[in-house]
Amino acid sequence: MQGLNRLPGWSWLLLSVLPLWPIWAWAFARMRDGSDDPLGLVALLVLLALVWRDRLALRRSPRLPALAGALLLTVVTAASGNLLPPLIRAVWAVAAVLLTALAIRPTGLAVLPWLGLGWLALPIISSLQFFAGYPLRVLTAEATAQLLRLVGIAVERQGSALALAGQLVMVDAPCSGVQMGWMAYFTACATAGWFRLADRQFLGRLPWVGVIVLSGNIVRNSVLVVKESGLVAWPAWTHEATGLVVFAGVCGLVLRLMAGAVSQVHRVMPAALPLGWKDRSHPRLQAALAVGFAAVLCLSPWTGRANAMPDHVGPVMVEWPSHFDGRPLRPLALSSVERAFLASFPGAIGRFDNGEQVVTLRQVNVATRKLHPASDCFRGLGYQISAIGLLQRPDSHLRAPKLQRCFIARKGDRRLHVCELIEDRQGRTFTDVSAWYWSAQTGESTGPWQVVTTARPI
Repeated sequence: MQGLNRLPGWSWLLLSVLPLWPIWAWAFARMRDGSDDPLGLVALLVLLALVWRDRLALRRSPRLPALAGALLLTVVTAASGNLLPPLIRAVWAVAAVLLTALAIRPTGLAVLPWLGLGWLALPIISSLQFFAGYPLRVLTAEATAQLLRLVGIAVERQGSALALAGQLVMVDAPCSGVQMGWMAYFTACATAGWFRLADRQFLGRLPWVGVIVLSGNIVRNSVLVVKESGLVAWPAWTHEATGLVVFAGVCGLVLRLMAGAVSQVHRVMPAALPLGWKDRSHPRLQAALAVGFAAVLCLSPWTGRANAMPDHVGPVMVEWPSHFDGRPLRPLALSSVERAFLASFPGAIGRFDNGEQVVTLRQVNVATRKLHPASDCFRGLGYQISAIGLLQRPDSHLRAPKLQRCFIARKGDRRLHVCELIEDRQGRTFTDVSAWYWSAQTGESTGPWQVVTTARPI
């Protein structure tokens, strides 16, 4: 039992990480399938570098209350495989590892930046876009409208779009600020971790990061709206250039904000602990907790399933239309991926060909996270997405044209023009999945909803 004190402090971190391997495997697979940006790998590498740098200062004899809490949270997380969504379990898993870090932290070493990097390493961007994307775009659009009115430009907000100069400019997903926010908080956590800022100093500056991101996003969106509306004749490359300049400015300000606290840090990191160092501890309790982590590791193949509960049980029968855009629909077989996805989808999926394009119809019965935008699906299949915009879709059976979200999907020599819209039972349409989700959750839109996706070869 005394041999536990001869192990390096970071071995306790490893002992808490290994039992949760099914969750880490899920996160890695999520990063690779194209449904989420792989930025989390950068945060993970920075986190590992910080832990490795300070490995010699970590306590070999952990604080038992924090270690016991880490074991308890590890057990709860591992045993909740069929009860909670994988992302929620992953957040708990990172918190469990953080408790272990607290147990072996030397006095003066901050761990909140480690926690932030751990959460940022998870595949969270697509989920943030789904749940927070639309409210953030509405907030950005309203602030942009107010700013443009101050300079004498007549503008009206329509949902998350802005109408000015006879144009309807969409505030799309990249303009929500989610990716900018991820990069800003990553910069904050990496800087604080590198300079070993105290947790109190880190938390005191963290709210200002949100202010910087929101301000930068409003400035970027205002400039881009003026350009896309045609009020100024700027070349096409200025769209990406504007985004990059504001992006770099926001990250630079966050870096300056966190680095500015370095002069206030007076604590000195403790030197490496001697090989024979011991403190007054309870070796029997340490050994018992170590055995507990090992037991969870042995049971993780049975208790660590990272599956979300389905939103419904049993198949859903739907009578699909026989014509689309005045042309008869010919049913197509679902792919193996679509059939597997349908097993936990709260609705039904049908694929058809009308002679000009492939039409995919999805009926959704409840507000669900499982309704992914078509762009995410095509990215997951290896396509490159470009030219995202809103187009009017005239239908002979509709009283007025309705907007649909369109983009170009390219894979090798194959190019597709893809359009998508969501329509509820009252005929109200949505071009954004996040906007539909919030309207469905608040009762403004009632289902069942039909999602129409068309893919026409170019």
